[in-house]
Amino acid sequence: MQKVTYVNPRGESVVFGNSKDGVFVLQKIDGTVNVPSDIKSTKSPYQDGSTFVDLQLADRQIPIEGFINAKSQQDLYERRRELARILNNKLGPGKLLYTNSHRSYVIDAIAEEGALLGERYVNANLFTVNFIANDPYWRDEIQIVKALKFEDGGFTFPLRLPTKFASASYRGNFYNSGDVDTPVEIWYTGPATNPVVENETTGEYIKINYELKEGDTLIINTAFGNKRVEILNNDGTRKNVFHWIDLGSTFFQLTPGQNVLKYGSDKDSDQQAATVTIYYNNRYLGG
Repeated sequence: MQKVTYVNPRGESVVFGNSKDGVFVLQKIDGTVNVPSDIKSTKSPYQDGSTFVDLQLADRQIPIEGFINAKSQQDLYERRRELARILNNKLGPGKLLYTNSHRSYVIDAIAEEGALLGERYVNANLFTVNFIANDPYWRDEIQIVKALKFEDGGFTFPLRLPTKFASASYRGNFYNSGDVDTPVEIWYTGPATNPVVENETTGEYIKINYELKEGDTLIINTAFGNKRVEILNNDGTRKNVFHWIDLGSTFFQLTPGQNVLKYGSDKDSDQQAATVTIYYNNRYLGG
């Protein structure tokens, strides 16, 4: 069983399924597993072969083939119009949900040319759609959300640290079951003095030299191309505090496997009142 659901930025959706009783019948889908890559290497004079430097993945292309299964000629033209409206690439990328017999994955994608219509047989019309995902990684259908908060006997506990940026800290385990590192979005609700969140597994941390008031929330996104550090004030206004980042900070990601994260403040008294919530998606090379 395979099914593809596309939701455009307006929230309109279309389902391509294997059921012969469906309207948009899916016959074939490619591009769910492999992604073309570009291997970067260097070569010295008289060197046999070359030296690997890095590898970059290309955009993921997901072509699908199927047919419109209409009830009448009028219904066929209405379905063609529906497909053109929902796949309108002028709206920008939407969400593509791919479901097989095992599980579901989601990816941001755009229809390269909308639906290309082929031969027509009475009230049926063949079509092809080539979806392009600029970020080639599949993600879990549901984003993982995990909160850290001090509780007596809970899963977080105080840890004395001989560091310059925290005298008390609270930690939790975060498991990345994906194939590659994945970015996080951190919501740190104050109070906190110079709040810091560290990935103890990699030794990286991100610290903001800022006095976070009670009820205000520090939002940090570590995604490539979407990095941001801002304060969501209690009154709903937002303030960019990117320039308050500590110089030793890193926009860290979760490595595959177990990651131990901890948060802290320069004031011990802030710890029990503050809360930290981590948002992330496992990312996969193939689905």
